[in-house]
Amino acid sequence: SRVINSADSASAPDVDLESAADAESAELMTRLTTLTPQQVRVLMMLSEGLLNKQIAYELSVSEATVKAHVSAILQKLGVESRTQAVIAAAKIEVGQWPQVQPLEQQ
Repeated sequence: SRVINSADSASAPDVDLESAADAESAELMTRLTTLTPQQVRVLMMLSEGLLNKQIAYELSVSEATVKAHVSAILQKLGVESRTQAVIAAAKIEVGQWPQVQPLEQQ
């Protein structure tokens, strides 16, 4: 019978998966830094499940402006849907997100 060294067999694939995940996170961080502060706000609100109409109200902009921001976000993140954008955003810890100034309360 053959004895398999569990340390050898377990470590190699794990390292590969981690480095792939790290590369993906690094790529995603690079893409996130291309977003404007307003696009970061929109993405955060998308992540909270807000609708375009709600985001428009919160940011005091038109719904058409929000749609334009969403389209730009999808393009910059290299995803095809709001859901994919939210999934991509969820992979980045909030502390690592580009910093945006809070909106001025009027």
